[in-house]
Amino acid sequence: MIRSLLVTLACAFVLGPGAPAGQTAPTRTVAVTYDDLPGIVRPNRLETLTDINARLVRVLTEFRVPAIGFVNEGKLDVPDERAARTALLARWLDAGLALGNHTYSHRGLTNTPLAEYQADVLRGERITRPMVEARGGTFEFFRHPMTQTGPTREVRDGFERFLAEHGYRIAPFTIEDADYIFTRVYDAAVEAGNTDQASRIRHAYLDHQTGQFAFFEQLSIDTFGREIPQILLIHVNRLNADVAAESYRRMIARGYRFVTLDDALKDEAYRTPDGYVGRFGPSWLHRWRAGLGMPNRLPQEGEPPPWILEAFNRMQGGGQ
Repeated sequence: MIRSLLVTLACAFVLGPGAPAGQTAPTRTVAVTYDDLPGIVRPNRLETLTDINARLVRVLTEFRVPAIGFVNEGKLDVPDERAARTALLARWLDAGLALGNHTYSHRGLTNTPLAEYQADVLRGERITRPMVEARGGTFEFFRHPMTQTGPTREVRDGFERFLAEHGYRIAPFTIEDADYIFTRVYDAAVEAGNTDQASRIRHAYLDHQTGQFAFFEQLSIDTFGREIPQILLIHVNRLNADVAAESYRRMIARGYRFVTLDDALKDEAYRTPDGYVGRFGPSWLHRWRAGLGMPNRLPQEGEPPPWILEAFNRMQGGGQ
């Protein structure tokens, strides 16, 4: 009986809270990465950002997710709020989470001269690097805004040399879920007090995220003959804060165990050449397939529901 109890407790620790009864030990791994820290909300209120970060950190701690947040230090630079916004970064570090560089102003490499872009990277570490290193951590990961790695091979190679010279490692991703589209529509519904619409958006987003996991799991098998450790790219926003617990419960139900970005990158798949050069920022699974000369599967990726896309496009066009 005692041995049985110990096994049960060990499984509960590995699986984390919210795991379904009878769930076996996880066989998949995922590193969770959040972009645009301290976050994007509309309107850009400090109290909303504070609430979002507090709830995200609480759920990450509860589910034992060793996430990393990629910082845009330009989002800290708000008069009379700099100290309070910087304190949001400290909240992540004090919870044992990691931080990385996402440039100062979130400019894309596609349309920014290389020298200006590199200066923006260095400007984006002035606050965060000392905070990380003061706690004994290593400030080493860089995530390209919009995951634009360079419109030409010359630009891409030149920037990667710059990163290496400054001690940075690139943070790739394999799964994304278009949360920036959903959250634009979601913020509008929340601000308007439309609870039914907000609920509908949350459910649609979670279902889309689940579908993206399924797509990239299969793409991993099609590319490498096995499932590799996945790296999820999402953003610090109200939608992800509101669905975080359910999102992680779904991942656990799919058999996932949460790992650090560094651990995920130890898999040999991440040493596959990146064969993509272009204006956009697709998953590294698509990039590796290009490098391996395999058929392009990008057009087969799922998209958000048409009603979400229509609302998003209307808002982008000035309709709201």
